[in-house]
Amino acid sequence: MEETRTVIFDLMRGSQAPISVFDDQDRLRFANDAFRATFDLAADAHPTWAEIMRSNWLGTRGTAITSADFEKWLTSAQSRRGKESFRGFEADMQDGKWFWMTETVGPNGWMLCIAVDISTLACADRDLRYDRDLALRASRTDELTGIANRRQVMEKLDELISGNAGGCIAVFDLDHFKSINDTLGHAGGDAVLIDFSRRVSGAVRRTDSFGRIGGEEFLFVMPQTPIEKALALLECLRQDLRARSPVPERPDFRYTFSVGITEVTPGDSTHAALSRADSACYQAKKTGRDRIVKA
Repeated sequence: MEETRTVIFDLMRGSQAPISVFDDQDRLRFANDAFRATFDLAADAHPTWAEIMRSNWLGTRGTAITSADFEKWLTSAQSRRGKESFRGFEADMQDGKWFWMTETVGPNGWMLCIAVDISTLACADRDLRYDRDLALRASRTDELTGIANRRQVMEKLDELISGNAGGCIAVFDLDHFKSINDTLGHAGGDAVLIDFSRRVSGAVRRTDSFGRIGGEEFLFVMPQTPIEKALALLECLRQDLRARSPVPERPDFRYTFSVGITEVTPGDSTHAALSRADSACYQAKKTGRDRIVKA
């Protein structure tokens, strides 16, 4: 068995295809020379995927990121990354290469990534597939925040229910949002929605899903997560909002959220679980806001 492992690792290390493995926190744990060359990484570097993308964007190398708003692009990409047991997609690179990327996620949240150079494929066919992928992505992404939209995050809730493995879900509602819009204008309100989406997206695990389900409401799906762990994560998020203002022109401005959380158990239904979390969120707002209520 050990000999087989050695052979497999030697093959992966020597492959001309970029190969990498990321842990459940999306930190690089293994990368062959081809991957490190593609993304300009030192031999002993083990950054997170987000750090790789940010460094490459600043250095105009690696993945070709055409969005004018890098942070929005990153939030959107993270909302899709590793959320399926297997995913394949095409990616344009800064050096002109075109890769077919695959992500294979294990039960522990670790992910194997393999890229294959498909630059020789006909450009016309490639452009058609790229347009198709953009349209599919748009149908599952909230346009303002870049995170999952209602359709996508509800699908993840359905998967949690049908899987019968249990977990937790939470419904967020930003406090006094109408007042925020009245005070800061719609641009300020949008900045708050975007800021909140980015902060939560940066805290979710690979197995979690987070999306906007309407207005200032959001849904957080946490499979196989004990209620104590979920509550601790929500409290960390609640405290994090006090750290800085999302509006540069108003450094003194802060906002809060109310959240309802419930456990999902085998035999539960989507409607029942969502109703419990929603009712708990309503109780959080009714009893003073800026708090977490467990159903």
